[in-house]
This record gives sequence, C-alpha cells and structure tokens, in this order.
Amino acid sequence: MRIIDADGHVQDKNLPWRDLLPKAFQSRAPHIVKDNRGIEFIMMEGRLCPKPVGKACSFVGAPRNRKQQETTGMEDPVQRLKDMDLEGIDTAVLFGTSPFLSLPFVEDKQLAAAISEVYNNWLADYCRTDPRRLKGVALVPIQDPPAAVKELRRAVKELGFVAVATPVHSSSGKNLDHPDLEPFFAEADRLGVPVCVHTGAGDGVAAGTERFDHPFYTHAMTHPFEQMIAVLCVVVGGILEKFPRLKVAFMEAGAGWVPYWMERLDEHYEYLQPTVPWLPKPPSEYMRGEQLYYSFEPDERTIKYVAEFIGDERLVFASDYNHSDSKFPHTVESVTGREDIPPKLMAKIMGENAARLYRL
Repeated sequence: MRIIDADGHVQDKNLPWRDLLPKAFQSRAPHIVKDNRGIEFIMMEGRLCPKPVGKACSFVGAPRNRKQQETTGMEDPVQRLKDMDLEGIDTAVLFGTSPFLSLPFVEDKQLAAAISEVYNNWLADYCRTDPRRLKGVALVPIQDPPAAVKELRRAVKELGFVAVATPVHSSSGKNLDHPDLEPFFAEADRLGVPVCVHTGAGDGVAAGTERFDHPFYTHAMTHPFEQMIAVLCVVVGGILEKFPRLKVAFMEAGAGWVPYWMERLDEHYEYLQPTVPWLPKPPSEYMRGEQLYYSFEPDERTIKYVAEFIGDERLVFASDYNHSDSKFPHTVESVTGREDIPPKLMAKIMGENAARLYRL
C-alpha cells in the first residue's frame, strides 16, 4: 500500500532570512525573538508571530501532556527521509510552519513577495535531496494577487512544486471568493495544481479568535471554523463553477465537520437558492465532487462514516509532522492498525486519493 503524507511540515523559522532577502528588505527580515517566558517566536512587521498572549493567542508555549518527539527532520531533508522510512511514508507533501502560516497577514506586499520567493527557493533545495519522495507546496503573497500568480507560476514551472497553499483570507481582507483572487485560481487551474487551504492559529485573524484569549479555545476553533468558511466561499461563491478543473483541498481540520456542513448548506440552498443564481447545483454535489478533498485526523472515529457520506475518494491522510499534535513516529500505524477501516478504503485514504490530488 502506497503511503502519501498529504500534509507534512518543514520548519522555516531558522532560515538566515537577513542573508537571503534582497538588501532592501534585510532590515525587516523575519527573525527569532524570545518572549518574557523564553519561548521563541518570529518577529515580522513589528509583531510576534504567532500571537503569544491576549485575544487570538497561539498555543505555542502552552503546557501540554504529550511530549513532542524530537527530530531535526523538519530542517534536515536527510533526517526527514529517515523519519519517513521509520513511519513507512513513501512520499511527503510539504508545507511550511512560520513564517509560512503568518505571511498572508504581512501588510507590506513587496516584503511578502520577497519572503515567499526566498522560502520557495529554500524548500526547493530541501526537496532536491530526493525529488521522488519530497514534494513542495508553494507559498505565495496572496495579499497581492498579481504577484501571487507570478510566484505560483515560477514555483510550479521552475521549482517543480505540486500545489499552492492559501489561507481563508489575508491582510487584504478578501475572502476566497473575492473577484480579485480569480486570476490566482485561474493560474492554479491552468497549471494543474491544487489549491490547499491551510490556516494557522494565533495570528489574530482566524474565525472566533477575536473572542478568546485562551490557547485551548483558539486552537480548537481556528481550523474547523476557518475551513467551513473556506468551503462556503469556494463552493457557494462559485469558484468551482468558474474553474471546473480546479482542485481544492482543506487541510488540518479533520473531516468530521464535512457532512454537517454539507447538510446545512443544502438546507440554505433549498430556500435561499434565488440569492445565489450562479449556483446551479446544491452545495453537497460540489462537496462530494471530484474537485474537493479533505484531510482527516488519525484519531477520528468517524472516518469510515465520513467516507461513506461524502465519498471514499475525498479523504487524504495528513501526518502534521512534526508539530506538537502529530503522533510521529506512530502516525501511519495509528490509522493502518485500525480494524474499522476496510482494506480498499484504507488504500484510498492513505495514498491513492492523494496521488490523484497532487498528480503523483
């Protein structure tokens, strides 16, 4: 059985940003600082990323009762390949961590573009250690759609990346269905790469975080609520109608929310369809269609039910390596060891679906 990690991470905070950025941006390069507790954060545009305390604070530095397995694989590709062998992962699709997840909220568009270019070059070097097994996901300055299109094209055509990441919105305040973002989706469609919606917690901008200053609350809320908004914009906003070959994946929020959201959106379509005349089908038909994918959490007891409800080709395995909530080095076996998932479904969700999503 082929195992493809559809959402693993690399660590970009320790890059020599000042040395790698053009001279004009070196004085404002991302750099590591410590707060009064001695916990490391990235300083970008005069603020700590992710936000350490107060409303919308991150869970970085919060006490927890599961210790993260130490490894250098997020920065060292040779060690990463060893870790993949330990897990039994054939191919890993790689997203950044920080500044990767915070970049969309940088207000200086030129600085954001410069950071994304440096990051993508570094990730390309990382992947060159074994291009067959290590696959990059592009970071683009989504707050500047023309620049995002340009960098996406470079990342795919020149660097060989297999996808592009986006949050649900950015410092520009535009949701995914904003007309200004259509050229970005059009370019992803033209290049044949999926758009992976991947948000972070603790940058002060995620759904519901304006109401809470506790890391348990903010981290629990951020991912699923942001992904619900993302599906709302992509589906009901008509993105899939405009770009019928485009693929979109919703990452790191689990999949248990998908059936509920399907039914709720269909309910609204039933009596509010005249308000969305551009949408010829109920939302659930798009959400079950071949354009959308959802990553699941290994702990989810409803995986089989969700697969039956939305279709067994819609789910992809994501290790979240090696963030503190990852089960490394037991992520793969925590799924493949389950007896409630039939072999045919197991093969699809652990590799076959991701291979189709990323054209691997």
